[in-house]
Amino acid sequence: MNDALRSKINVALTAAVAFAVGLFLAAELDLTPRSMAAVQEAELTVGASTDQLDRLQDLSFREGFADIVDEVSGAVVTIRVEKPVETREVHPFPFRRPDEDREAPRTRPGTGSGFIIDADAGYIVTNNHVVQGARDITVQLADRREIDDVEVVGRDPQTDVALLRIDAPNLHSVPLGSSEELAVGEWVLAVGSPGFESMGGSQQVLRSTVTAGIVSAKGRSINILTRQSQLAIEDFIQTDAAINRGNSGGPLVNTRGEVVGMNTAILSETGTYQGYGFAVPTRLIGQVVEDLMRYGEVRRAVLGVSITPVDPALARYLGLKEVRGVQIQDFSALASGQSPARQAGVRRGDVILEVDGEPIQSVPDLQSKIRGYDPGETVTLRVARKSGDQEARRVEVEVRLGAADTGGRQARAEDAGADVDNPLGIQVRPIPAELRAELDLSDDIDGVLIQEAPPSSPLRSAAGGWSRFPVLLTEIDGEAVTGLESYRDAVAGLEPGTVHRVQLYFTNPEGSGQYSYVTLEIPEG
Repeated sequence: MNDALRSKINVALTAAVAFAVGLFLAAELDLTPRSMAAVQEAELTVGASTDQLDRLQDLSFREGFADIVDEVSGAVVTIRVEKPVETREVHPFPFRRPDEDREAPRTRPGTGSGFIIDADAGYIVTNNHVVQGARDITVQLADRREIDDVEVVGRDPQTDVALLRIDAPNLHSVPLGSSEELAVGEWVLAVGSPGFESMGGSQQVLRSTVTAGIVSAKGRSINILTRQSQLAIEDFIQTDAAINRGNSGGPLVNTRGEVVGMNTAILSETGTYQGYGFAVPTRLIGQVVEDLMRYGEVRRAVLGVSITPVDPALARYLGLKEVRGVQIQDFSALASGQSPARQAGVRRGDVILEVDGEPIQSVPDLQSKIRGYDPGETVTLRVARKSGDQEARRVEVEVRLGAADTGGRQARAEDAGADVDNPLGIQVRPIPAELRAELDLSDDIDGVLIQEAPPSSPLRSAAGGWSRFPVLLTEIDGEAVTGLESYRDAVAGLEPGTVHRVQLYFTNPEGSGQYSYVTLEIPEG
């Protein structure tokens, strides 16, 4: 054996002896390092039940959300609308704007999303703000079929929900799930079909979009609806799934492929997504849709109160263990009479803690719970009440709920869209009780509220236009208009080519107003 071979053998023997010694020491001293996978497995199994481990294994998402998207996307539609555009408003009152300030009426296109909830009947849910005031509505299905004959079954501005209907074969629907069972931190998908046009051509882009995120919060109020109506209900689901323009009306779905909300709004300083998206929960959607299907209008129960949330100082004053509940600030009269809560014995300053034994956390919570009842039903309120130096006491009051003045048939199809085609070209509704109180209208001022009046409408054109503050129609050809029925009777006799005089009442924020007569000719055709 030569020296070189002997050296190699010695090196190999030395390495083998060293490895064996190392194994012996590691075994005796328990120094054998575990792999990362073994460490993670041990950590996951500590205190975890078999069910928990099964759920954790489900979160692998090796295939992402592909199966859910395949199941849902076929029910999501693009909604295209044409809406009138007001070009310029120089003077708030009629007959004050010179002719050179007037511009020809024009329309602007808009897009939104929607989702089919009943394939057989063709019902589609979308946002009210997507279709409100639209002259023309077109629905494009996921398979690119376009439907021009779209019926507006009804709209509810107070929840921003609208129900449409189309007649087409082979539709695909998506089921409504429970927003009540939705948990903060749960995965959700925001699905939309904005249908934006590509530059310089007719090819559709962004026909369907899907974004994923989690439920960031529930029961959010962002003052986007309530600043327009005291009857508005804001009980939004907040999500960080990206929502942008054109996605309004699309479904927010859980990992079972069920709709738990409808994408509605974002909070943004730029007009684009910044991480705060909001969806109407299915609890509200289901209630509104059921009313619209059954009655053609929304029937909403109300307490007839003005409320604010409980803050820490008020909770301490009343000796509440938790900062929750809502405080009665004032009462609102209904069209049918006094506030139901006031008639039942509720007082200003009372704090509502429970409704039929269910705890009340916030203003949206109370609104949503009351929304679940029908007008005329009786609920038991548990309130905290304090007088003078006495300790706060708990009082139970039974209240027979009243009916909200949502405009009656104004939410129905003939008033939501077709009224634009009436001889005056306007949409009207009864004067809401809260508006009458807000403007301090005297009892001798009656009529109907002009809800929408496109610049092209004969009445608005003849009046020279007006700004956005409330305008009432009080008289037609010397006959007083006292409500929807008398208004409809009056306009039914307006024939093309005839001339008529209409009396309007222009309100203003200062509480005073001004009557004005407008003479117009009903256009031919």
